[in-house]
Amino acid sequence: MDRHESAAESSLRFASRAEPEEIELMRQVISLSDVMAQMIEAMPDFVLVLNPRRQILAVNHALLRTFGISDPWLVLGKRPGEALGCIHSDAGPDGCGTGASCYSCGAVGSILEALHENRQASRECRITIGADSSSALDLMVMTTPVEIGGYPLLVCSLRDIAAQKRREVLERIFFHDVITSACGLGGVAELLFTDGALNPKEEQRFKKTMVDLTDALIDGIRQQQELLAAERGSFKPYLETVSIARIMHTLYAFYVTHDRARERILVLGDVPSGAVITDQRIVRRILGDLMENALEATSMGERVTLSARKSEECITFIINNPGVISDEVQLQLFQRSFSTKEESGRGIGAYRARLFGERYLRGAVEFTSQEPEGTTFTFTITKSGEPLSQPQPQPQPQP
Repeated sequence: MDRHESAAESSLRFASRAEPEEIELMRQVISLSDVMAQMIEAMPDFVLVLNPRRQILAVNHALLRTFGISDPWLVLGKRPGEALGCIHSDAGPDGCGTGASCYSCGAVGSILEALHENRQASRECRITIGADSSSALDLMVMTTPVEIGGYPLLVCSLRDIAAQKRREVLERIFFHDVITSACGLGGVAELLFTDGALNPKEEQRFKKTMVDLTDALIDGIRQQQELLAAERGSFKPYLETVSIARIMHTLYAFYVTHDRARERILVLGDVPSGAVITDQRIVRRILGDLMENALEATSMGERVTLSARKSEECITFIINNPGVISDEVQLQLFQRSFSTKEESGRGIGAYRARLFGERYLRGAVEFTSQEPEGTTFTFTITKSGEPLSQPQPQPQPQP
């Protein structure tokens, strides 16, 4: 690719499509190549054979099975995003690869680089799919230029790297939290070990801090264990009768003095009476994840409100902050490997809240985000601990 040519210019330069007659001719050339057919079927990844205009000439059965495509003719002549159901595939002037979102797409970049440089090119790609834009594919896209029967072609393999991306997120979060707690413990231990560094009152205070940091370290390790168990489907909640007020007052007391609430205003709104049958520790964690998201999205001096409302059968916990989430982030908020905070090692709170709240406590975790109301997360469960009468969409199980 010309280093002076932008991805946008390059993509648009190859926006036009081959005529149906040319597509059919090239497809027949490929179908006569036993080597090509055997090669794409032998590969465990999803494979597409493209012409230089990025149109599909052939695919392997692994792709057809995974995406529920009954007949390869249905994708003939389409571009990769159109065949896979990318939500941006029809946003550009000539379909997949020509919209504003396509200019940063790893799949488009891999294909164009291989085409221009005439060498194998690979890039990571994240494709949001589904009618409700609730699912995403994390892929490693490797494109190799080949020539068959005098025609230049591109063999594009798509490897599912979702498990790798999830593992990276887990490791990043786990090590970030463990190192933070361990460093705090080390600092306190050094102070307590140094003769004359503290007076008796300070020494007592730092001993309590050491206990708190130890508890935080243990809780962080336990959370990772439980998240792994939840994704495997082996987590078991502990149900008991607990006061609604106790859940809310405990959560408020913890976060009103939390570092993330510094110079923000945390308000405790309506607190209904009564009780609910649930796993109170998991409820607090779900609400804690949503609370931390709200606090991190709130500017200094702004307000975050924790409240609840109850009906005859249900209790709904509500967390509101004045910020509005962008449309792009809203589409991916509950996805496992998506994070708006990659560098800090955080960002899976919404996913974890929905995973535990819906799959294990059988409730619903939802949100709205618009002006002037701001962003409101809700967590609804039945008072009896039974599933909601109209179950909400479940988070997709992860391989």
